[in-house]
Amino acid sequence: MAEKSGSENKTADFEEYRKKVKQRKLLVKLIIILVLFFGVFVLVMNIDNIIDSLKGVASKIDTKTSTEVGYPIKLSGSASYSFESFGDNFSLLSDTYLYTYNLDGGQNYALKHSYSNPVHCTNSKRILLYDRDYNNFSLYSKTRLVYKNTLEEKIVFGKISNRDSVAIVTNSDRYSNIIYVYDGNGEWKYTRKFLNENIMNVGFSSDDRYIYVITIGAENGDMFSAIYKYDTTDESEAVWTYKLTKSSLPLEIVVKKNRVCVIYYNYALSVNESDGSLQGEKEFQGIVTCLDNSDSMIGLIYYDSSSNKNILVSLDFDMKVNTSGIVNPNINKIILDGNTMYIIQSGKIIGFDSEMKTVAEKQVSDDCVSFIKISNSFLLLGYNSINIENLT
Repeated sequence: MAEKSGSENKTADFEEYRKKVKQRKLLVKLIIILVLFFGVFVLVMNIDNIIDSLKGVASKIDTKTSTEVGYPIKLSGSASYSFESFGDNFSLLSDTYLYTYNLDGGQNYALKHSYSNPVHCTNSKRILLYDRDYNNFSLYSKTRLVYKNTLEEKIVFGKISNRDSVAIVTNSDRYSNIIYVYDGNGEWKYTRKFLNENIMNVGFSSDDRYIYVITIGAENGDMFSAIYKYDTTDESEAVWTYKLTKSSLPLEIVVKKNRVCVIYYNYALSVNESDGSLQGEKEFQGIVTCLDNSDSMIGLIYYDSSSNKNILVSLDFDMKVNTSGIVNPNINKIILDGNTMYIIQSGKIIGFDSEMKTVAEKQVSDDCVSFIKISNSFLLLGYNSINIENLT
């Protein structure tokens, strides 16, 4: 066999070199494509936070009334304070200011709101502030104003969903009540008008597509309460309606575990979220004074008129009683965290499990008028201070 000439060897070596160069270029392109793909993926996954940050540049609230960090947080002294938790922060509302604080006791901001009759409610990220019997409402984060709006009618009450949708219920000259629904950016989503029924409460489905409206009305001289499910993506009539012919006023609505639960003054019921069919009911021999819910149950306290005692009750979402027990009178708040119910009783924060066994206990100041729980910490509102107690 004849040996290859020198020129043939050079040609072969050059072709091999070109192949390697081409392979390296393809590898570099592949790496660039993967990096870009990963960058786009990270951008998409964090787009809400990025947009939120960009919006916050212009609307960040820089005003503060205190730069101190820690507890106790000194207050001017008032019986009109209210406070709520939202995530790892909490809000404090007075007749003049809306304050937000972090868990370390540092003030995020102090907003002078100028509302005549301010009311606020929260989810884990946002604060809804509205002027009851007036026309204005606004949405805040822990550092900034998200949006504000003014309506033609006077506001009766507002609710905020876990996904930042807002429902505002108003009075009207032509209607008993009107409900307006806005998304987390303040864009209008939905309106529903009620001619002869008064809206008492509103709940949201987990994806915010549906709202559940609780009303009261009268037919032939008899009072009734109704639960309506509406699809906020169209203007059609209710998906379903459940009517209750009991003369009891609704207090709260809980939408969880494919159930719509409504707690009335002396009664509670559960209907299926999909079709509105009755799943369970519970009647109380007295008046419900306070309640809360977690992902596993509903807890409430009612005054039993037959025994003249306060009864703590835990219910599942089909209104079956998990446990009940007697507690001290004058308890005005209950907090649920998982399967534990917390109350302040005899100068102590006491936690009860689902069998009414004491699982936590902490001595607190006697002047505590309200409390909230964030992680393992309790924030205690007194007449002129906020203190913190940690569960160990």
